[in-house]
Amino acid sequence: MATSLAGARQTPHARFGQRVRRKVKCTPAMISLPQPASKHHSGASLARRLRLQQLLVFTRVVQAGSILAASRELAMTQPAVSKSVHELEAQLGDALFVRGKRGVALTEFGRLFERHAKTLMADLRYLAEDLNASQSGSAGHIVVGTLITASATLLPEAIRQMRQSAPNVVVTVRVGPNSTLFPALARGELDLVVGVLPEEGDANAAAHDQQFVHTPLYREAVQVVVGRNHPLARRRRLALSELHDFDWIVPTPESAAYPSVRAFFARAGLTVPTRVVESVSILTNLGLLAGTSMVALMPQSAAEHFARAGWLTILPVHGPGPFGAVGYTLCTHREPTAATRRFLVTLREAAARR
Repeated sequence: MATSLAGARQTPHARFGQRVRRKVKCTPAMISLPQPASKHHSGASLARRLRLQQLLVFTRVVQAGSILAASRELAMTQPAVSKSVHELEAQLGDALFVRGKRGVALTEFGRLFERHAKTLMADLRYLAEDLNASQSGSAGHIVVGTLITASATLLPEAIRQMRQSAPNVVVTVRVGPNSTLFPALARGELDLVVGVLPEEGDANAAAHDQQFVHTPLYREAVQVVVGRNHPLARRRRLALSELHDFDWIVPTPESAAYPSVRAFFARAGLTVPTRVVESVSILTNLGLLAGTSMVALMPQSAAEHFARAGWLTILPVHGPGPFGAVGYTLCTHREPTAATRRFLVTLREAAARR
């Protein structure tokens, strides 16, 4: 006898499958992948989520270039540093680093965050300076940017005097061209810059005129110098034209001193030599002069200091040319800390004794 499908006896498994099919209906919306929620940030929301230690860990990882190296500097375990970075990325809603075998590198989002993190850490340092100054008046930390012009005589004398009057103030000196130092000053990574001041119309300084105030201390001249064993070291009279074909050491084109270099050669009817090493590193310049027959332009105070020490010879090229005004630069939108104000006093006193 034939039986219909509808009247057939169904097994328990078949009945269960029908119940599942009746209850579950898949639609395209149900199988689409979840989309990450976009974060909308505000100052208040960031203040609630972010911790200051996360900023410290982030900046140390950037400086060290790896999680492991940063953990050593911070005296933290590597997992603790990794956790802090992961939490920060989760709170910000994007990746800060790209991990690789040799360490970490900032993402584009990470570079954006780095600029603000450095400013925030600088402001914390200023807060610490003000708190220390209000309590003791003689403690703190000063970060000075400088060039060769001031690093040989003016700055060492000011630091020596500072050590005598305020031995608990830590002074950090960073060397570089103004094109590097001025942006660092604007970000709060430096308290002041000491060296040759940018001349009126200097393209490198023009973009920062509203951010900085320049205070001249004295005018500096320039001298031509060579190593002690240079073949011209014993000459009693020289024309600049006789030296033009030598290899020269000159400041970098973006430095504040470079316009004075062009003017120095122009007064003799010459162009800047083509066979040059561009350097504002005092140790590199001294090493090159000692081991080669190169010729260099050097601020007069630095040249005389190293000549007295027996490290180089000043050539008798007629009349030292002007080099520019030497002084210090501060950021207009940030008040100097008490330690910085104290250092400025010693800097002016050292300049007055020249």
